[in-house]
Amino acid sequence: MMNEKKISEICGYVGMVLIHSATLPPTLKVILGYATNLPPIEMILLVWTGLFLFLIRAISNNDKLYILSNSIGFFFNSVLLALIVFK
Repeated sequence: MMNEKKISEICGYVGMVLIHSATLPPTLKVILGYATNLPPIEMILLVWTGLFLFLIRAISNNDKLYILSNSIGFFFNSVLLALIVFK
């Protein structure tokens, strides 16, 4: 039973790394000036709102993995949103 819990926790953290590995490079390319194409603001707003709501749920459930993951995603989507709005 204990090994199953450890495996599921490891899977959760690996999944978090994979998801943020997909979203971090485009964000950094825009910040560093290597890319000029930004995602549509509607997409960023929907993802940003969803992450915020997931974060509220994670905090309510005291789920450390989702608190960490949603905080990271919320931060980088906030950066993208700021780049779009203030460009």
